[in-house]
Amino acid sequence: MADMEKWSINETLLQSYRSIFISSQSFLLAVGAIVSGKNHIVLYAIAAISLLMIWAIWFPVVRARHRIVDYYKFGARLPEAERTKLCSEKQYVHDHELRKTTNNLFGIETNWRPTRKKLDFMMPVLVSSVWAVLIVYEACYA
Repeated sequence: MADMEKWSINETLLQSYRSIFISSQSFLLAVGAIVSGKNHIVLYAIAAISLLMIWAIWFPVVRARHRIVDYYKFGARLPEAERTKLCSEKQYVHDHELRKTTNNLFGIETNWRPTRKKLDFMMPVLVSSVWAVLIVYEACYA
């Protein structure tokens, strides 16, 4: 499979993961807001599940996927002679130093571009903040 095909498949997967996150977190927040003030245990359980989903599952998966997207997107643009200098996809995702070296070949400084900062970092932070507000409200005022 050509790099552009791999890029396209992984870009589609990344968009799907984002959609799943936003949908699932919207649902869980709605349920949390409904039970707030009515059932402490249910609210705390939903909040724990939601925060686990965000930081142990969703964030690492999306971060890895956007790195894979970059690997194929920018790798496809390199001349054939330069491609031999690339690390593997797995190394690119997991090894900071190899990713940094490869990003130099790609001509990019970081994988965190403005849209990714907003969707893949700020959204989980904001959703986590809403959960924090609900939990503090529940603990202090309900």
